[in-house]
Formats: sequence, structure tokens, C-alpha cells
Amino acid sequence: MLTSIFRNAAIAGLACIALAVHADELTAAKRAQIKTLLETTGIKAVPEQIANNTVQSWAPGIKQLDPKFPDKGFAIARDAFLSSLSAKIDTPGGLIEQVTLVYHNTFSATEIAELLKFYQGPVGKKMLSNQAKVNGETFQTAMKWADSMSSEIDKNIEAALKKEGLKLPEPPKSAPATPAAGGAQPPAKK
Repeated sequence: MLTSIFRNAAIAGLACIALAVHADELTAAKRAQIKTLLETTGIKAVPEQIANNTVQSWAPGIKQLDPKFPDKGFAIARDAFLSSLSAKIDTPGGLIEQVTLVYHNTFSATEIAELLKFYQGPVGKKMLSNQAKVNGETFQTAMKWADSMSSEIDKNIEAALKKEGLKLPEPPKSAPATPAAGGAQPPAKK
């Protein structure tokens, strides 16, 4: 008897959750508002960021394999990468459609309208025009803050690892350069 009461309560709870999730449909109007919000907040800049970051991450490995690989090659690769992404950003299954679903699942139609109103207003426009600067300065501030605690953090990490019987490995000691390897001799000890 008690189990059937719990089972029925669980089914009723799941039904309420299912109704709440689907209470806000992705109507054509909501889809259009989300698309406007995405365009207002710079969704079309994302492919360029992806292309730039990806090609920049390739550069060291490619330069290691071929030190003479020209910088022009990276620019060409970045442009081709960007072209591929940009061509599909607003197609069915493209970035805008996929991110629209993220916003739909996160925000109600009313919330999307409020976000759009904010970003189209003076404070929202200021936020968007200063976002890169604010993010960069916030990251730098956070890094300085974390660096200021480095000895405390190191001690805490060491203690936590020691508690589990672990220790970070020592960094490899670089071998002194030898003339045979094309390097200079280390200074003689006095």
C-alpha cells in the first residue's frame, strides 16, 4: 500500500515536471526573439573566435614540424576554417539553430524578451561594447589574485596529496648543453 502511494506520488511529480518543461513552447515568435538576441549579443563573431583560437593552437606544433612554415599559411588556414563555419552558421542544424535550443531550454519567452530589452537598451549596449575589456581585465585580476595566494595554494595541494599518499613529480632537470649538441659549455665552477 505504502509503495503504491509513493509510486503514484512520483508519477504525479514527474507529470508536473514534464508539464513545466513543455509549458513554454518554442514558437516562431520566441525563435525570432532568440535569434535577435543572439545577433545582438554577437553570435556571428563566434566562428571567427573559434577559427582564430584553433589555428593559433595548431601553430606551435606545425612550427615544430616545419620551422619554415610561413605565417601566411596560418592566415590561409584560418580564413578557410572561418569560411567553412560562417557558411553554415544560419543553416538548418547550424550554430544559431543549436544555440536557439540552448536559450529556449534555459529561458522562458518572457525572460528572452527581458534580455533583449536589456541588451538593446543603453546599459546593455555598453555591456556588449565593453565585454571583451571587462572579461580580459577580470581574468587578469583573478590571475593576480590567485598568484598572490600561490604559496598557500601549493601548501594545500601538497597536504591534500600527502594525505592520500601522493606527491607531485619533480620537474625534469634540464641537461646542460654540450658542444657536441651545438650548445655552449656551462660556466666553470670557481
